[in-house]
Amino acid sequence: MERGADKPISEDTILANSTLLKEGYYSSEATGNCVAIADGVGGNAGGREASEFVLARCKDELLKSDPQTTIRAINDALLTYAESVVGMEQMATTLSAILFSEDSPEIIVHIGNTRVSAIQGEYTKQLTKDHTTVELLRSRGDYEAAELAPQNEITACMGSGNKARLSQLQIIEVDREYSGYVITSDGIHDYLEIEDIEDFISFGDWSKQAFENLSQKAKDNGSNDDKSIVIVKGFQ
Repeated sequence: MERGADKPISEDTILANSTLLKEGYYSSEATGNCVAIADGVGGNAGGREASEFVLARCKDELLKSDPQTTIRAINDALLTYAESVVGMEQMATTLSAILFSEDSPEIIVHIGNTRVSAIQGEYTKQLTKDHTTVELLRSRGDYEAAELAPQNEITACMGSGNKARLSQLQIIEVDREYSGYVITSDGIHDYLEIEDIEDFISFGDWSKQAFENLSQKAKDNGSNDDKSIVIVKGFQ
């Protein structure tokens, strides 16, 4: 994870093995049951607070009951918390999480424009839908307008002072058919080709330097946003 060049603080938060991360590099054996990225919405004050709030709750609550019910409860709590913070009433965040269990399929929980993709050998397959104006216009066949729309303008998220913003929440059950997963924030996937990420994964060098090289490539392509990537491997 790397903070955006023009940003005083990182609004991305990563959950890995019950640890919340704001910046830096982390590697561990997979001993936890949930990995996630939450990307605080930069257009709303309180993005950092929102992403931290949501993942702190996910760490403690998401595996205890039905994911959809839990996320809606966490969203309600975020809305209540935001109302108490002057100037941050519209705080908001995306969420892309994977829940793991030894005897159950993986479950993906997703809202916004962070992204979960499956690893299939040397290739990746996007499993989540980007909740953005660009994707909305494309789904309507208006490709010309999609080309002109802001790349990172989102249509769904947690918080934002409005319960309805959670209406596109995705819960995806995956029946252990992939060898791993990759979660990215838009500061990575909006500025890299799919092949760049696939090459990074298939090469197998996930050292701190390799992550920095990938982040630098995104920066060279114009990314001034926070850049987060999580790779979970070793299922097959």
